[in-house]
Amino acid sequence: MNSIIYGVPGPGAVQIRTTHPGLLDKEVHKMRLLRFLLRVIAPLVVVVALAVSAPAFADGGGGGGGGGGGGGAPVLSLSPTSLTFASQATGTTSTAQTITATNTGTANLFFNGVQESGNSLDFTMVVDGCPGLTLAPGQSCTTSVTFSPTTTGTRTATLTFTDNAANSPQTVAVTGTGTGTPAPLAINTQFFTCTGGVCDIGANSNVFVNNFFTTSFLASGGTPPYTWSGQPPAGLTLRPSGLLLGAPTTTGTSTFTVTVTDAAGATATGTFSLTVTGPPPPTPPGCQTGGTLKETLSGPAFNGRTPNGQATSDESHFSGCGGFSILSVQVNNVNLPDGTQLWVTLDFKAVGTITLRGGSGTMAPYNMGRFGVSRDQIRVNSALPDVGTAQQILIGGSFV
Repeated sequence: MNSIIYGVPGPGAVQIRTTHPGLLDKEVHKMRLLRFLLRVIAPLVVVVALAVSAPAFADGGGGGGGGGGGGGAPVLSLSPTSLTFASQATGTTSTAQTITATNTGTANLFFNGVQESGNSLDFTMVVDGCPGLTLAPGQSCTTSVTFSPTTTGTRTATLTFTDNAANSPQTVAVTGTGTGTPAPLAINTQFFTCTGGVCDIGANSNVFVNNFFTTSFLASGGTPPYTWSGQPPAGLTLRPSGLLLGAPTTTGTSTFTVTVTDAAGATATGTFSLTVTGPPPPTPPGCQTGGTLKETLSGPAFNGRTPNGQATSDESHFSGCGGFSILSVQVNNVNLPDGTQLWVTLDFKAVGTITLRGGSGTMAPYNMGRFGVSRDQIRVNSALPDVGTAQQILIGGSFV
């Protein structure tokens, strides 16, 4: 299994899993590159087509073209809206349960993704057939989940479906009970690429110098809760929750150790590495770039004020030939104390933090690499994902 982890176990934890190592990042990049090309090149094709067909219009040949899009809206319906697994012995895996997502609206529905939060090591999406699909009215897709408890007691998670319907995001609660004897404390490395006892925490990801990077360390067995410690590469901070974040300041490969301690005092230590490169070069000359896209961020009243913001994707150095895009986010009128760190995500993938001063702040520019935004939403949360009070305060942007 491979995963991009956007949080840590507990409030705000988010990860996406795929059964093929490295597949997720590669497929997401392919999908977004295709959307970028369609967005940038399609208008040029339309212009050429209109130019070619102009004489027909001049001759009075054609009549009324029809509008093709028009009214209607997509609506996502999930069945069931919760999953409950029977008691399961630790170290074993249940049979899968399936959620069917159906577009019950009257316009096409586009799926951005399905994310899992909570006790994420206990529940695995073995079939994730929805992300990237466009469902016509009446069409469906499925997501299947298994339960493999890592410890005893009640285990819970939430699946979050994001799409272009007005009722997005939609959630499904997942519950199961682990039985038997808890396994010994261990660091879980199934979402990293490990060779010779060293696990690469940045494999299949863009890890650029002085650019935001984050992942989370996860443990199983022993006696929760867990506390993490270690000396990560320069520019990165490891929080007691296991959340690692920051911007690496040197290129090359760094190797470091991380230790987890459970509530009973047991410990486990692992060795990890991170390879950091320089940013990619801009697109070669002569290729059609994407320009600059801006989206407004909005949200409900929060602590007595209504926050607002803007997300900007600079794609002037990015094209189908290569290059990179830069994402920036700024917020205003956020009623939280100075120094509060906000968590910023692009379709739930963390892209940076914002430190507030006087209710405002700007995220450090994030180099997305060969990545063009399209139908992607920016979310700003009131705190880092390992803070129990974290909640979404701003959302916006489809970048279409």
